[in-house]
Amino acid sequence: MAKDNSAEQKRNRARENARQIAAAQAKKEKTAKVILYSGIGVVVVAVAVIVTVLVVQSAQPANPPANYVAGGVNYAKGGTVVQPMNMPKGEESPLPTPAEAGVKENAATVTVFVDFQCPACKAFEDTNDSTLDKLVEEGSIVLEYKPIAILDRFSNGNEYSTRAANLAACVVDSQPEKGETLLEALFAQQPEEGTNGRTDAELLKAATDAGVDTSKPLTSDPKQTVASCVADQSFKKYITNTTQESLDSGVEATPWVLINGKKTEQTGDAQALALEILKATGEVKN
Repeated sequence: MAKDNSAEQKRNRARENARQIAAAQAKKEKTAKVILYSGIGVVVVAVAVIVTVLVVQSAQPANPPANYVAGGVNYAKGGTVVQPMNMPKGEESPLPTPAEAGVKENAATVTVFVDFQCPACKAFEDTNDSTLDKLVEEGSIVLEYKPIAILDRFSNGNEYSTRAANLAACVVDSQPEKGETLLEALFAQQPEEGTNGRTDAELLKAATDAGVDTSKPLTSDPKQTVASCVADQSFKKYITNTTQESLDSGVEATPWVLINGKKTEQTGDAQALALEILKATGEVKN
């Protein structure tokens, strides 16, 4: 009988040991799951925070360069930077009105969308520059340039279109009277498509050769100079946004030239372009 009791006790002790081992194992597994799920929760929260920050940052408007309005810069007599003939709704500008700069009441707005990597844009400027300058000085037009970047893929990863448009924004922000001269300089040293775009040093040299003081502060951010604006690509986001807005508005290529908002095809004939402009002003009757 004692033998039977001893065997029963051994079996009971074995069962209890097994139960305790199983309980300990279950506790370990539960603890491990808690740690795992807690870690996953922390990662998910961190990812969510990062995504939220990126979304908020991307939704924030890009700071525009001083002297730009609605993605462009408007030139009147004497190279004066002015407000557009028709200010976009909801926008304000400290710039003088065209009338204050001596522009005729019936003047036309000639808008030119340009990409500094675009050979056709260079050809347009070579063909029409003197004619447009004459019409500007007569007060017959306000000449609006809208630099955009649609040809970055043709500069071997250099993103020349964006970087050149950024330089133009930096210069117009700091020294708007040098904007047209810089535009001519950029087209004069335009890199061929499919080659490396200009370096920052080469862009700044082009600006210096055009009479720009690259050490001069920006108007929109006096802590920056033209040189640092180029190095930091301070207006890259602005260029990206305005490029997309231009494409959304119907721009399909460059140069894309509008006379009072209507596209003209007379981009390769200076006399034909001038005639179409003067008809828009009423100085030449249809």
